[in-house]
Order: sequence, then C-alpha cells, then structure tokens
Amino acid sequence: MSEKRFIISKNTSERSTTGIIDVEKQDLLWVSEVVDLLNEQQATIQQLKAKLKEKEEDEQLYANEIVKLNKEAKEVLDFKSLGGDY
Repeated sequence: MSEKRFIISKNTSERSTTGIIDVEKQDLLWVSEVVDLLNEQQATIQQLKAKLKEKEEDEQLYANEIVKLNKEAKEVLDFKSLGGDY
C-alpha cells in the first residue's frame, strides 16, 4: 500500500496548530485521534494475525490427517497384495 492516507497540515491562521488530514475522508484529525486510529488498527492487525495462526494450525492438522489416511490406505493395499483380507 503505497498510497498515503494521512498528511500533515499546518494551519497558518492566528492559532497555528498542526493537524493531520485524512485524505481518504477529507477530514482534519488531531494527533490524539490519529493515535487512537492507529492503536485500533494495530489491535485489528493482532487479531487477524491470531486468526491466521489458528487457521494455519488447523490446516496443518488436516494435512497430517490426510497423510495418516493415505498411509493407512497404502497399508491395506499392501496387505491385500500379499493375499490378506480383512
């Protein structure tokens, strides 16, 4: 994501204040609002990372189960090829 969403705006009126403009919403935000927004985004990122890790662990369990089932199927075929029957 190379597009800049926030830019710094310096107000040159009597009360010189610095704010941050949300380019996407065309809205002036104070630094504390941006900090709150960034903290919310960071919390969301952490939640998504935890969900991703959980999904990856589930995927590994499924892969292990498939390997186990394939091994069992091969053992049955090998046994049958030797003349055995269940």
